Amino acid sequence: MSSFVLRLNRSNILLVILLLTLFATLSFPEEKENKNVSALGFDFGISKKDALEVIKSQGRKVVENIVDSKDIRTIIVEGALIELPVDTSNADLKTKLEFYDNELMASSLVFKTNNILNQSALEAELFKYLSGLYGEPGGKEEVLNIITWTWHIPDLAVILSSNPKNNIERIDYVYKPLNQSRIEDEFKQKQQGETVDPAKQMFIDGNYSAPKQ
Repeated sequence: MSSFVLRLNRSNILLVILLLTLFATLSFPEEKENKNVSALGFDFGISKKDALEVIKSQGRKVVENIVDSKDIRTIIVEGALIELPVDTSNADLKTKLEFYDNELMASSLVFKTNNILNQSALEAELFKYLSGLYGEPGGKEEVLNIITWTWHIPDLAVILSSNPKNNIERIDYVYKPLNQSRIEDEFKQKQQGETVDPAKQMFIDGNYSAPKQ
């Protein structure tokens, strides 16, 4: 009898070990997937080639493919690759992808509305949506009549900008680790006396809301 109980206990222990092993094995892919930081249908850090494959698979059209500098490339895509929570029927919508050293550093949605009333209504909808996701913005700035609100979340800065003069609303998702690498590389270039590309210096030194003057 005692040997039967011993075998039973050993069987239970083995069963528990197997179940724990199974649960641990199943959890690893989920944990790995959660480490991917993404926005607007693209994982940050992917190459330009991989991003173009995603765009092609979604049947979207690339309207601009720009070389901004030695290290920065920009792709502009017609429309959005994700379903949006706001009405965009009164706006021309484009997705903008910015790559640093062939890695996706920032992705943006740019809404060009047909009048100030539609632009104001869209601004209110986007602000409400982002505030619902991330809470109150961490900062608000106004530079040259462009108003920006910034939310800081792990590894990302999310910026909503409003340009009433041109009837444009824009949401930027900036991947902080890559942006920090860009800042450090440009600082080294300045230290070495190299000329740094004078393109927009947004998102410098943690001030993600305004271009550096």
